[in-house]
Amino acid sequence: MQHRTRKIKIVTLLLVLAVLFVSACSKSNNESKPTASGGTSTPASTGAASKEPANKGPFSKFDPPIELKTGRNTEGMKFEEGRSIDDNQYYDAYRDQLGIKVKNEWVVSNGEGYQNKLNVSIASGSIPDLLVVNGAQLRSMIEADMVADLTDVYNKRASENTKKMMMADGGVAMKAATYGGKLYGLPITASAIDSVGVLWIRDDWLKKLNLNPPQTIQDVVTIAQAFKDSDPTGKTVGFGMSKELQSMGSPNIGKLLNAFHAYPDSWVKGSDGKLVYGSTLPEMKKGLALLAEMNKKGLMDKEFGVKDVTKVIETISAGKLGLFFGDMAAPLYAINGSKKNDPNAEWSAYPIPSADGQPALVEMGGLADQYHVIRKGYKHPEAVVELMNFWIEKNWINPDAPLSRNEKTGIMYYPYGLVTSSPPTKNLDAHLEIADALATGNESKMSTESKYYLDKIKKWKNDKSDVGDWGLDRVFGVNKSSMEVIQKMKQNNQLHMSGFLGGSTPAMAEKFASLRKMEQVMVMKIILGSAGLEEFDKFVSDWYKQGGDQITKEVNDWYEKSK
Repeated sequence: MQHRTRKIKIVTLLLVLAVLFVSACSKSNNESKPTASGGTSTPASTGAASKEPANKGPFSKFDPPIELKTGRNTEGMKFEEGRSIDDNQYYDAYRDQLGIKVKNEWVVSNGEGYQNKLNVSIASGSIPDLLVVNGAQLRSMIEADMVADLTDVYNKRASENTKKMMMADGGVAMKAATYGGKLYGLPITASAIDSVGVLWIRDDWLKKLNLNPPQTIQDVVTIAQAFKDSDPTGKTVGFGMSKELQSMGSPNIGKLLNAFHAYPDSWVKGSDGKLVYGSTLPEMKKGLALLAEMNKKGLMDKEFGVKDVTKVIETISAGKLGLFFGDMAAPLYAINGSKKNDPNAEWSAYPIPSADGQPALVEMGGLADQYHVIRKGYKHPEAVVELMNFWIEKNWINPDAPLSRNEKTGIMYYPYGLVTSSPPTKNLDAHLEIADALATGNESKMSTESKYYLDKIKKWKNDKSDVGDWGLDRVFGVNKSSMEVIQKMKQNNQLHMSGFLGGSTPAMAEKFASLRKMEQVMVMKIILGSAGLEEFDKFVSDWYKQGGDQITKEVNDWYEKSK
C-alpha cells in the first residue's frame, strides 16, 4: 500500500498545532513563568554546573556554556523582523536557561533538502553534533560507528517526565532506538494509537433503513448494499475506497483486511518466531476475495481505480457515500463536509468487525521513525537529554507561553525547538479526560488541551454554527466517537503492531519501492477482476525472488539485535 502514513501525519500535525496554540493562550496571562525545573520562583539558570555535568541530575545548566552544532530545516517556519533560525526565542532559552549555545552548521528550506543534505553528510563521514535521522539512517550510522551511545547519559540526566513520555507506549519507541542493548537516539514519539482504524457509518441512514450496526464483515456488505439500493438515482456508492488503497487515512482497505487477520505492510511473527511480511501471508487472499466480490456487485464507485482520496471525499460531502473504513480524524477532514452540507447527517464510529468470529486485531502504526542522535566524539552527549527535558517541561508539563507563539503577530515559536517529542497517547488521554468530565461534571483535573476540546464539544450542543466543533465531538467525545471506539479496542487487546520498528534496511532502500508498487498492482487487478486470486500467489513468489528474501533476512537480523 502506498502513502501509508501521509494522511494520518497531516491530521495529527494539525491537532498538535491546535494544542500548542491553546496552551499558549491559556498561559499568556500568568504572572509567574515556569522555569526549566517546573518551579515559578528561582530560575534554573542560577544553579551552576561543573564542566563535566554528566553526574548531575536533570535541568543542570552548563557553566561555562557549551556549543552544539546542528543542521536545520526551516519549512513552514516564520520569523519576526530581526529574527531567524540562527537567532530565535528557543535558541535564546537554550543559551540562558541551559547554557547550550546552538549553532546551525547548515540550513535548508524544506524536508527534501534536509534529507539530501543529511545523506551527503552521512556519506562524507562529517556530521554536525546533533541531527534528526530516520530509522534507516540511524541504523547505517550505528554500523558506521558515527553516533554516540546515550544509555548512561539518558539514565542519569533524563527527568521523570521525560522517562514517562519515552516509555508511555510500553517502551516500543525506545526499543526502536536501541541496538545491542545500547540506546543510540531519543525517539520523536507520536500518538501511534491514532493510526488505529475504525468503521465510519452514517447512523441516520442506518435508522432510516431500520438496519442494525454491523457485528460481522458480512453485515458491512449487507449495509453497503442497502445504502446503494436506497437511492433510486443510482448515484450513491455502497463502499468507499480510492485508487490509493491506503492502509491508513480515509478511506482505506487496510482495516477491512484486518477483519481477516491480514496485516498488509506490516511484519508479523510466524510460528517459528521469525518475522514475515504481512502482505505475503494467505490471510490476505480472503480479504481480497471479498473486495473483488463487492466490486463485482457494484458496491464501489465504478471509477474508484482512477479517483484519488480528494474525489472520494467529494462524494462523501455530496451525500452519496455513507460507509468506509478510515482513521480516527476523519470528522476533521473527510466527513465534515457531509455534516456541513446536510445538518441531518449523523456519523458514528464502529470497531472493525471480524470475518470469522475471532476478535479482529487492528493494525497500529509505529510510534517513531525519527530520532535525535549525537555525533560520536562530541564532548557533551548529555546535551540532547537536557534539551528533551526542556521541551517536555515547557510544552507538555508547564507550558510556557512566550516559547509557544506571539499573540500579536500570530507567529509560532515552537517550530524552532531543536529536540522535540509528543505524548504517545495524547489524543486518547484527551478523550478519557473529556469522557470523565462529561460523566461527572468535574473539570478541575483536565489538561489545557482536553478542556479546549470539551468547551468546543459543549458549545456544539447549543450552537451549530461551527461544524469543526461537531468534528471534535466525533473524535474526542462519547456516544460512538472514534477515540471511544479505539479505547475499547485497546482495553480488549485488539491492537496489532508491526514486529519491525527499524525504519528501513539496505535492501528495503533499494527494493521496497518497486515491491510495494508490485503489491499495489496485484491488489488492484484482483479487486477489479482482471486477475483471479492466483495473482496473489504469483505476487508472493515474485516478491521473495525480487528482493523480499534479502529484506526478510535483514529485518530478522534487526529483530534479533533489538531483543
